Amino acid sequence: MSLLAAGRGPRLVPVRGADGRVGWSLVAANGRRLASAVRAYRDDRELAAGIGELLAERAALRFVLGQREDRLWIWTAHLPTRTTRAGAGGGEAIARSARGYLRRDQCRQSVTAFLQGADHVQRLRRLSGGPTPPSAW
Repeated sequence: MSLLAAGRGPRLVPVRGADGRVGWSLVAANGRRLASAVRAYRDDRELAAGIGELLAERAALRFVLGQREDRLWIWTAHLPTRTTRAGAGGGEAIARSARGYLRRDQCRQSVTAFLQGADHVQRLRRLSGGPTPPSAW
């Protein structure tokens, strides 16, 4: 993959809250947010570990679709009960859709886009040589 090709496609963007905690958003190539972290992390090192776990477990994530009070469809991704990281919690929510969808099938398509985006980010991380947290993964 060329450097030009590596610059296109979805990317993980760190998001710092007013309280100093940090999370992430998965942003599509067109700038639209696809997903965000469920939890906020204390620092960049904890964030990198959380992203590493998300990417390592992406094939085993369990997705739950549901409707909010406003009747929009949303999804939440949960880690598997058993993870590859020692001492990790099982079944906890790790990601959620960045917005609500009018129809259930649109929500399911958003899950597919999230998984494809996570795969793209993982390929970029492998090419760059590791989990060091740059300004945008």
